[in-house]
Amino acid sequence: MATLKRLEKRMNDVEAWVKDFNKGQGPAQTMDNLNWLVGQTRNLGDRLSGIEQQAMQMQNALEQNAKIVERFVEENDMVGQWQAFLAELQKEQEDAVQEQETESLDVQEQAGDGEEMGEGDA
Repeated sequence: MATLKRLEKRMNDVEAWVKDFNKGQGPAQTMDNLNWLVGQTRNLGDRLSGIEQQAMQMQNALEQNAKIVERFVEENDMVGQWQAFLAELQKEQEDAVQEQETESLDVQEQAGDGEEMGEGDA
């Protein structure tokens, strides 16, 4: 008897859940979903715009720093030293590329023919 009442309660709960689920479908739910998607798309667009602005600010800062360094090098008559420094960096990079070697691997012994395969319980 108690099992039958528990079963009836569970069935009523399932039926209530199905009814609520069916209420959530249809044009109203579709419009809610579309509105949510539109909102998320707008948020994504706003974030992308912000990132674009940050990238442009960083680019401008880099250009400004390059001009400052160039001015400093010229005013302190360091152009020759700067070019020698850059040439040395380039030479180091070229040497590093030429020095790379493939790794050597130890030779491993080949496995046997599997003579013991099939022995024992499956």
